[in-house]
Amino acid sequence: MSEHIETNVWQITEFAEKITESIDGSVHYNTVAKWFNKLESMGVHYVNRAVGEKIYGDLDLRIGIFIFEKRKENWRLDVIFQNLPKFIETRSFPEEWEGNTPGTDLAEVEAALFRKLNAKVQEQLEQAHKEMLKGFEQVAASSISKMLPEPKSSLEIRQEKFNNAMLQMKINNKLEEEAINKWSEQPETVRIRKVGFFRKEENYEEREKFIRNYKNQNFEYELEKELGIEDER
Repeated sequence: MSEHIETNVWQITEFAEKITESIDGSVHYNTVAKWFNKLESMGVHYVNRAVGEKIYGDLDLRIGIFIFEKRKENWRLDVIFQNLPKFIETRSFPEEWEGNTPGTDLAEVEAALFRKLNAKVQEQLEQAHKEMLKGFEQVAASSISKMLPEPKSSLEIRQEKFNNAMLQMKINNKLEEEAINKWSEQPETVRIRKVGFFRKEENYEEREKFIRNYKNQNFEYELEKELGIEDER
């Protein structure tokens, strides 16, 4: 037995797949795990560990291929295991090695497989979640787009400004006419002022003030009437 520098490492399920890629046939990971468990229990070959979990390398791959080929030649497993060091390099056991209890390695195999499947399921769930969120965003964006009014064209904007200006002019002219009529109904003491001792004239300053105040007080009401919203209050 000698030490071997590993360049590749795999967990049991991936390791079994690597063996299958290198042989004329296929082998299940449970079968491979049993081979190497037996090799360890016989003290023939040791499988490295990482964080308490078995990891298989290039040397283990050559041994796995060798065992498969000898089985195809109808060698018994016990004969293969006993004679393995005569044909191929094996890995020595660490000084602190005390052996594993039966069934421990199978539990490790199942745990490794569960972790691998769980990681795959988690990845698929995350991808499905992302796609679902993307779908929600697209539906929401589409719904909002349908709810919003179409943007106005430059022609529509100009027409709207023109209509507003014409409406303002219409209301202003109407209120000014009304204000002039109201002014004419005011008492003479309000409308007329004395100029010197003998001449009187219309109080234009008060007249303009009266008209301006009348417009300011009634413009909002007239605008609501024109827009048909005075009854919505």
